[in-house]
Amino acid sequence: MARSPKREALTVTRLIHEVLVGQLNIPFRQIVNDTSFQKYTESQRPDLLISEFEFNGSNEDQFIRNIIAYAEVKDNCSVDDNDWKDAIKQGTEKSRRLKLPFFIVSNCKTSYFYNANSLREITLNKNPLREFQTIDILRLIKNRLNKDMELTNIQTNVDSISTISEAIFNKKLWELKIIYRGINFKNIQDIIDFTIAFVALEFYEEKARLEGNKDANLIYWSECRKEHAERMVALLGAYIRRLSEETDFREFKALMVGIKKAIIGEGDKPPFVSKEDVKNIYSVIDSMQPLHGTGFDLFGAVYEMFASSTEKKQFGQYFTRRHYAHILAKLLLRDERFFNEGRLFTILDPACGTGGFLTEAFKVLLNNYEINKTYSPKAKQFLEKECFYGIDSSEDNISRTKLNMFLVGDGHANMEKANSLKTEEYPFKIHSFDYIITNPPYGRGTIKAATSSISTIRTEIAFVCRILELLSVGGRACIIQPDGVLENPSDYPFRKEILEHCDITAIISLPKFAFAPYTKEKTYAIFLTKRSKLPSKIQSSPIWMYIIDNDGLANSDKRFPTKLRNNRNGWLHDEISGWVNTNGEEMAGLLEERWMNYDDSDIGGTEWIDDKGILTKLRKAANMPIEAILSDNYYTLLPEFYLRPYKKKDDNIVIVYKQYQAKNISASVLFNIIGGNSGLTEEYVYSLLLYEIERKYKLLTGSTDIYNAQRIPYCRHPKNQDKNIIVHFGEGIHIVRKGKAGFVSYLPSDHYTLNDDAYLLVERPNHGYKLSLEWMVLTQKNIFAEFASNSDNGTWNKGGFLEYAAFDIPSYDEQIDVLKNGNLL
Repeated sequence: MARSPKREALTVTRLIHEVLVGQLNIPFRQIVNDTSFQKYTESQRPDLLISEFEFNGSNEDQFIRNIIAYAEVKDNCSVDDNDWKDAIKQGTEKSRRLKLPFFIVSNCKTSYFYNANSLREITLNKNPLREFQTIDILRLIKNRLNKDMELTNIQTNVDSISTISEAIFNKKLWELKIIYRGINFKNIQDIIDFTIAFVALEFYEEKARLEGNKDANLIYWSECRKEHAERMVALLGAYIRRLSEETDFREFKALMVGIKKAIIGEGDKPPFVSKEDVKNIYSVIDSMQPLHGTGFDLFGAVYEMFASSTEKKQFGQYFTRRHYAHILAKLLLRDERFFNEGRLFTILDPACGTGGFLTEAFKVLLNNYEINKTYSPKAKQFLEKECFYGIDSSEDNISRTKLNMFLVGDGHANMEKANSLKTEEYPFKIHSFDYIITNPPYGRGTIKAATSSISTIRTEIAFVCRILELLSVGGRACIIQPDGVLENPSDYPFRKEILEHCDITAIISLPKFAFAPYTKEKTYAIFLTKRSKLPSKIQSSPIWMYIIDNDGLANSDKRFPTKLRNNRNGWLHDEISGWVNTNGEEMAGLLEERWMNYDDSDIGGTEWIDDKGILTKLRKAANMPIEAILSDNYYTLLPEFYLRPYKKKDDNIVIVYKQYQAKNISASVLFNIIGGNSGLTEEYVYSLLLYEIERKYKLLTGSTDIYNAQRIPYCRHPKNQDKNIIVHFGEGIHIVRKGKAGFVSYLPSDHYTLNDDAYLLVERPNHGYKLSLEWMVLTQKNIFAEFASNSDNGTWNKGGFLEYAAFDIPSYDEQIDVLKNGNLL
């Protein structure tokens, strides 16, 4: 079939904007499409090039010398048809001219990576690559193939692969979300369970194939891949029945019953998912392959995509973000690099929720064993049946933990419903564990903590006591705890008791928003080793304390990714995640790199550029001598107490102005307030990426992070195509209308536009006073705040502000003096 050049160009443009830029965060100007580089490819035009450098039209040599990926993109063709074979031929020739050891062929739905020398397909951790990859993985492939031209499998650690796996998985979940809009699910939880169950159906065949257990006489996922929807649904029904009755998958029967009701029906009740929708859902999940070896929490990713903010808050008591679960598990198990048949060990999470910590611990050990070539059949048996134990008081959570463990590779054998605090419910024969990792529930409970040092029914303290009971002598634990356990004066005898039984090796301060929007409780990760069952002398070793300021997500309720890079491609605002440098070498994240060694005492703190673009220098880490802790009457264990002691400002500081231009001036005299553009949603803004227009206007929203505000082009109003969006040039004051209502930020002179969640306050012309808007924001915040409603999702009263707010205006010189000494406020 002849291809339309116009259609193919549009398809490639969508691929660039929606996948490479939108999903994989590859900078747009580092991608060049259908451009001739005469010096290198002569008259031949590579369809798609990705480089380390932006292309400005005049830096051809720099751009080409630093290429990390090249792709031939053919619209409306199939794998291995004549067009695909022609693309391979072109890829072979052009990659040679570009001196690139691999190339990609894509039809925008499926992509294959080929070794340019052997033309064999490239795999990642033995899994086929079927999607475009992040810039990290592209670097890695180039680096490894430059060292070994015959290489076809790129072996990488779980930190590197997780980035691409999750990005692609989320893209597929978004496709499912669109299909689900036309399906009448009862609630969000049904959507989540339906999705996880459908994913499990595909994964079961992957697992059987990888383990060599696939029976050619039985029906599997791939046998259901039919053109006719009716036939597909019938085969899926037979597949579900087989899994529910004949295999070790039957312990997930409850999920299978749910999916069967949805697509087959029950009794006289018809299915509520149409056959065509089933076919479309199957197609999306089928394209997710391979799911084996993914470096992320599948259940967590599904939950993040589909759960509402209310459900996330309800769910927060048993959900730990994947990147925290991963790095904490990796640090706790840092010595378990090789499988040693003579030294087996056990890992417990006594409040496992959906199994986030256990799945990450499984992946850490599996990755360590594979890298060090000790992953034997006995190691496999150990990980799947003997190593992992989980307890949770919710039957639903245990079911999800089992499925989550199954999806990550197995290890779900020892997951049991029980209340860990009730000894009579304890479900296992073994009573001591080598490792415990957990994020237990917090707050007032009903069970008294098993300690003689204090009397409390605080659940978090009761769990610490139970963990110390279950931890073997010499065993290690990582426990997430709220700040009160580490600083409340009334709990100091309990802190002393811990120090008498254990060596606390490290305490990591997590950002306030680490678990937002689930909870905003300030939390800490405590790493300890049990020294004795009986009280003994307090530890003599120092405690390494570290404060995480940036975890890869915004320090706000929004929690959007903060993935800017430095000049070596490391993360600017992520101390947790690993990365791949510009030479294609895998690098540990900052926390792992600094673990137990970093101390900035001698240099007076650590410098970094924060997520507002401001150079910051604060203390971050120290090996805190135990004497410093014991010298405090309350045995305080907060890293901030020692590294960033609070300097109380004098509450009685009053700015005294000598001269006023006027007093009690109404806000309506001084200001105009510009309202937002209704309908300027994230989806609409995203659609503008398809158009090559100058992105000139900073978009003001309900976010308080104006420094990183997205720039958009001057465009038609989303709800009225006959007019353009409202814009403003000049300085002003940004007022959050919805969310953190009444929060104000100074806006230096620039081009601005705004959506419904913000107001833009500007000076009225000729009001007769000399006014600094920056001074206004610094000193008058309380007046703006008075007109915000008192709720987490409040609104700001524009009419009330203009009618009732009034300001005293000092001389302009004194306003400027205050700005120069603003640190006094």
